[in-house]
Amino acid sequence: APMSAPGAAHGAIRPATLALLFLSMLVAGCSKPDTEGVVLAQVDDAVLTLDEVRETYPAEYEKVLPREQYLDMIQRWIDDEAVYQQALRRKFDQDPQVRRKLERLQRRMLIEEFLARELGGAGPVEPEEPAMVRYYENNRSDFLRKVPEVRYLHLRVQTLREALALRARVRGDNFAQLVAQHATDSSEMEDPVFRKPTEIPACLQDVLDARPGWLSNPISCPDGIYLVRLLDRIEAGTPLPFDEVRNTIAARLSMQHQERMRDSRIRQFKEGVTINLNIDQIPGVEADAPA
Repeated sequence: APMSAPGAAHGAIRPATLALLFLSMLVAGCSKPDTEGVVLAQVDDAVLTLDEVRETYPAEYEKVLPREQYLDMIQRWIDDEAVYQQALRRKFDQDPQVRRKLERLQRRMLIEEFLARELGGAGPVEPEEPAMVRYYENNRSDFLRKVPEVRYLHLRVQTLREALALRARVRGDNFAQLVAQHATDSSEMEDPVFRKPTEIPACLQDVLDARPGWLSNPISCPDGIYLVRLLDRIEAGTPLPFDEVRNTIAARLSMQHQERMRDSRIRQFKEGVTINLNIDQIPGVEADAPA
């Protein structure tokens, strides 16, 4: 018997995009539904099986993904299938313009899938450390801080009187000692790290405009009264350290490697075909011609 759609999943993104509809037609258009396996949802004679869902979310994901995510995916399949069946009933797939679009989608899908399988055997390549260091040195302008970062000590008390009394006791570099003596939060005792503006509470944002050595007046925050001393700052526009951008560089170099492999394979395929280019009939304006 047909299964009812789970009501909890009606918050799914709808409607399906036209491109997704075309691709659904392309993949499922003329084939009979595969009824083998556990059926999770059904729209008329079309079924969605557990095996098909696992093609999108591998079986190991079932131990970590919430059921709501699966319900959302299934609800979107139900919505798409209802639209798809309506399009077929109206013979939309036989419209000449739609068929041309489907052919282009099929061509692109076959190209990408073929190349992915051709190159998939190599798998992702982890760049060597010296190559990443060279890339970092040669592209330092790509790895600059967009915002300043500051390192500060803070002390939180409950009353303005306490804060004023402690501030009056600050002499030279003894603020860290006062923090150690009067801290009520273990985070105040930790070695301070550099923080970006988004990592600083809104009530303490004045520290971003200060210079090293600055000691705040008592600052009222939702959880108490703060005293803040700025220890150091790094300006926007200064280079990020290599360790912070190592993963980004590795991803870039790996992507470049994949693109080189792809280009190399395409060149191999072009060697066995005859290519003609009718330059005179190609539309458009010459690059050096006036607009």
